[in-house]
Amino acid sequence: MSNPARKARGRAAQGAGAPAGARLAAQQVAARPVTAFAGDTAEVISTMHSGTPASIIPGLASRLGVTQDSLFRLLRLPHSTIKAGSSKNDLLSASEQDRLYRTEEVLARTLAVLEDEGSAKAWLVQHNRSLGGEAPLALLDTEAGYELVLDTLGRIEYGIVA
Repeated sequence: MSNPARKARGRAAQGAGAPAGARLAAQQVAARPVTAFAGDTAEVISTMHSGTPASIIPGLASRLGVTQDSLFRLLRLPHSTIKAGSSKNDLLSASEQDRLYRTEEVLARTLAVLEDEGSAKAWLVQHNRSLGGEAPLALLDTEAGYELVLDTLGRIEYGIVA
């Protein structure tokens, strides 16, 4: 094997050939806090089919750096119903679970792209022209909004005007 080929193989094995953002994303996914939606896709689906307890909301709000009331408002979640259910550890509805799952996914992606927790939290709650003047979190109540936020993060990651 030639010396350049050996170097290329060594870099690939170390992940050095991958873009810095991809390496950081892999590190952050590995270091990601355990959540209700942790694990591989099959595990997440199984968890969601079994039901996710409303008690996950305080932890997610804390990781986002927002109050629970702000999280309810931004994600258009029924405040009183979930607040009452949280104390009884009731299960979330399918649409509520979906919104929280999207939020966790977008949080992880934002951390990977912006590479700074404070910047990521701020970006998620600030109004953004690329998102029609909405805060990214406010768009996660629909699949289309979720896709738009992920697309915008991809544009930021690759230096395309977003």
